[in-house]
Amino acid sequence: MTLYPFVLASDHEGAARAGLDADGAHTAEIEASLLAGRIDLAVHCLKVTPTVDTEGLALAAFRARGDVRDALVHPDRAMTVVTLTAGSRMGTASVRRRAQLATLRPDVVTIPLRGPADDRLGALDAGAVDALILAASGLDRLGLAHRISEHITTELVCPPLGAAIIALQCRADDEATIAVAAGMGDETTTLRARAERAVLRDLGGFGNAPLAGYCILDESGLTLRAMVFSPDGLTRVDVRRTGPDPESTALAVCRVLREHGAGKLKTFTIRPPSDTRARPLSRTVRSPRRWRL
Repeated sequence: MTLYPFVLASDHEGAARAGLDADGAHTAEIEASLLAGRIDLAVHCLKVTPTVDTEGLALAAFRARGDVRDALVHPDRAMTVVTLTAGSRMGTASVRRRAQLATLRPDVVTIPLRGPADDRLGALDAGAVDALILAASGLDRLGLAHRISEHITTELVCPPLGAAIIALQCRADDEATIAVAAGMGDETTTLRARAERAVLRDLGGFGNAPLAGYCILDESGLTLRAMVFSPDGLTRVDVRRTGPDPESTALAVCRVLREHGAGKLKTFTIRPPSDTRARPLSRTVRSPRRWRL
């Protein structure tokens, strides 16, 4: 096996930001190499893969999921998001993180900061920012878990849909490679990935949209959470549903999000419902500005 490393578009110095916030922008170069036959298997972070499969390509398997939580990185290893000093400069360019921090810690200043984790850690060490929020799974995989001050609970900062899942992508007609990739997949993670990608497809979401959520599997079945919020974080709709399978549960969640005006909160356009025949669902409105359903 020969490895061909790629640099994410978002990690290129001077990369134009506007195009990188579109669906699939981070994986376009890798997918082009797959289609051209220069590589046979691509390894992606699921949260930045296109929400609709690229023609001629297929996601053949999903590796066992890592830690979905975000992590606070601070020089003081005992520091938490709640105990950060007012006025602290938090390095993150994520719309999702910034929106949630706006209500959790409105006294913290967010500083747009992008690039590989080691570059952002370098900015922290150089004093350009006071703290970072990074994906815990990414730090784990890089052997940098010792830099984590706090694993932030998902009730404080909800992760992106598709977080901490590695996806293996092949050409759709390459049956031999698909069979090899499938042997590296995880059944539980596959169900979670199907549910979370179904939400993204149905709503028209993408990696850096003001949209978050995750799926869990336990003795009660498959439970899917999805949250949509205004970019300033002041208004949000938070939905949880338990259902029999990934796709129908995702459609149920998306229906409730639409019923409560999720399309008015986002900087991207929510698609019309995929299934207008979905049955009505009971819901509870917690407050006029922040809904948990």
